[in-house]
Amino acid sequence: MSEDTSSAASNEAIPFPTLTILYLPAEAAAVVEDISQKYPNMTIEDCAGFFHGSQRPYKKVTIWSQGIDSLWMDAVIARAKELASVEFVNVVSGGMMHIL
Repeated sequence: MSEDTSSAASNEAIPFPTLTILYLPAEAAAVVEDISQKYPNMTIEDCAGFFHGSQRPYKKVTIWSQGIDSLWMDAVIARAKELASVEFVNVVSGGMMHIL
């Protein structure tokens, strides 16, 4: 009896990259350089948003990767909050928006 290898081949496929989006207040733009050194597959866009009560400029940082190092990301978010003097940073991951 022959073995069905079609499911085995699909299990060995390259995993799809995950998409993570950070909305960094413009005052925290310095952390974009840190992100680009760790995750070179990223884009940066200027945008405006109302995340912190009034309209202000943001850097929308989109990262494509096979996974994000959570300890490193916590440090980046803490640095962004410090630089921008805000209590949270909006992050979209797994199709859900999180306030960190």
